[in-house]
Amino acid sequence: MIAACVFQPGLVLQVRDARRGDLLVEFPVKRGDPFFLRYTHSTAKTQVEEHFLIAEADDIVLTRMIYSSAGAGIPDMPPPGGSFKIGSDGRFVMDGLNHRFKSLHNIRVAYFYPFLLKIKDKRFDLTENARGRLVDITVSHRGSMPEDDSGGGSCK
Repeated sequence: MIAACVFQPGLVLQVRDARRGDLLVEFPVKRGDPFFLRYTHSTAKTQVEEHFLIAEADDIVLTRMIYSSAGAGIPDMPPPGGSFKIGSDGRFVMDGLNHRFKSLHNIRVAYFYPFLLKIKDKRFDLTENARGRLVDITVSHRGSMPEDDSGGGSCK
């Protein structure tokens, strides 16, 4: 008897526990899909939104940042080619950031402040699902496994 897997081409965005590697959530995505993280900044104690674009597997682009106060760890000047404005709601908007990441590693999810991932019409409450933990956000080809995963890539 021959076992076969049906390969479904495409990309997935995964959120994993950074220490244990446990998969917390996975979303099917495609090139060009936007997503954002909304959280409370650890020192400014104000809400920040970081907007990303999925370029390809292992290629996440930070495109925009929206925040309401200046301070340590919050940019005050856009990068070359970027722009800065004050939005109609009074928040600061930095566009054209074009900062590329292979993945988003060791993101600390706070204990007491809301931390949200929004992609398409889906929301994932990181505070509820990973309170106080470090998480990694990656984009990979559907069916690929992290290098350190002992699952061996078997069919499920």
